[in-house]
Amino acid sequence: MTERAEDELNADESAGRRNDTSLQDAATTAAAARDAEEREDMAMKVILPQLINITVFTFNLSFLTVIEAAAAS
Repeated sequence: MTERAEDELNADESAGRRNDTSLQDAATTAAAARDAEEREDMAMKVILPQLINITVFTFNLSFLTVIEAAAAS
């Protein structure tokens, strides 16, 4: 009878550990998702100004080409 009670107690302890592990996994997953989102935000903050600069440069180059062609004719 005593062994059975001890076995039940051990079973409860391992289930408790499983629950703790599950919570730790959930917290780790949430932290990883936050980190990934922050990296994506940082990438957008770096890439967006570069894309704007490229777009403005391309527009200015096209505009100058058209103006020079119009002035030459």
